[in-house]
Amino acid sequence: MKADVIILARGGSKGIPKKNLKIFCGKPLVEWTIIQAKNSKKVDQVFLSSDSTKILKIGNKHKIRLIRRPRKFASDNSSSESAIRHVLKSNSNISKKAIVYLEPTSPLRKKGDIDELIKNFFKKKWD
Repeated sequence: MKADVIILARGGSKGIPKKNLKIFCGKPLVEWTIIQAKNSKKVDQVFLSSDSTKILKIGNKHKIRLIRRPRKFASDNSSSESAIRHVLKSNSNISKKAIVYLEPTSPLRKKGDIDELIKNFFKKKWD
């Protein structure tokens, strides 16, 4: 079985301005996460939610599903959960069986990590 991936990448950040666009090993952080999700054999669709045109352009380059996030889900006080709920309500094509939330600020995933996670999710009946 396969899962869908949701990537949340706000344009603003108080701690590190434009952190999701910071270059890491030659690519913006958000791009590494997109590439890792697209290279997974157990990922069906990749959704990128952002309030930033620059971040959405990176997603468009990789031909993934883009969701423009409203300001109320992209402020310093907005929770990731509220943004994920916005993605779920915005797209009826998203999986109802398994969703993987990947953060752009954690790009050091090994090849196979995402596939292994999804495999175990179904095999061990995690919720």
